[in-house]
Amino acid sequence: MNPEKDFAPLTPNIVRALNDKLYEKRKVAALEIEKLVREFVAQNNTVQIKHVIQTLSQEFALSQHPHSRKGGLIGLAACSIALGKDSGLYLKELIEPVLTCFNDADSRLRYYACEALYNIVKVARGAVLPHFNVLFDGLSKLAADPDPNVKSGSELLDRLRFSSGSTTSTSKLLGRCSGTQTASSPSYCRHYRMSQTR
Repeated sequence: MNPEKDFAPLTPNIVRALNDKLYEKRKVAALEIEKLVREFVAQNNTVQIKHVIQTLSQEFALSQHPHSRKGGLIGLAACSIALGKDSGLYLKELIEPVLTCFNDADSRLRYYACEALYNIVKVARGAVLPHFNVLFDGLSKLAADPDPNVKSGSELLDRLRFSSGSTTSTSKLLGRCSGTQTASSPSYCRHYRMSQTR
C-alpha cells in the first residue's frame, strides 16, 4: 500500500488503522468510517458514499496485503451499518469484494470475510434477495472449508441469509440492528462476533 496515496475522504489515521495488524485498531478505524458515512448519508452525498465503498473495496479488501484486506472487510461492514436501510442501494459494491475474499488462502481472512458479510446481510435484510445466487455460491464454497471456524461462520451466515429472505423477521432471530442504535449498545451489529474462538 502506497502511504503517499490520497485516500480522501478517509483520513490518514483511518488508513493507517485499517492497515494495522491488530484487530482493535482496525475496529477503531471502522467506527470512524461509520461516522463518516453517516455524515454523507445525512447530506445525501451519494458520490462520497460510493467513493468510500470503492476505496475500501479496491485499495483494501482486494489488496495484496492481508492486514489491508482485513481492514477493507471491516470497513465495508461499517459502511453497511452506517447506511442502514439504504445499504440495499449499494449491496453489489459491498458484497462483491467480500465474496472475493472467500477464496483467500488465509483461513482467518476467510473468517473475517464471513463475518463482514454477516454484518452486511444483517443490515440489508430482504434487500439481499436479488443477490441470492452469488451468496449461495459463496456459502457453498465455505460450507466445505477445511477450517472449522470458517465452516461454522458460514453456517451462521447461511441461517441469517435464509431468515432474511423468509417471512420470519431477522430481528426476532438474532436481535435488532437499526441505524438508531449506538456503538455502546450490546446488540449493535458490529459487536456481533460469530464465534468467540477468534
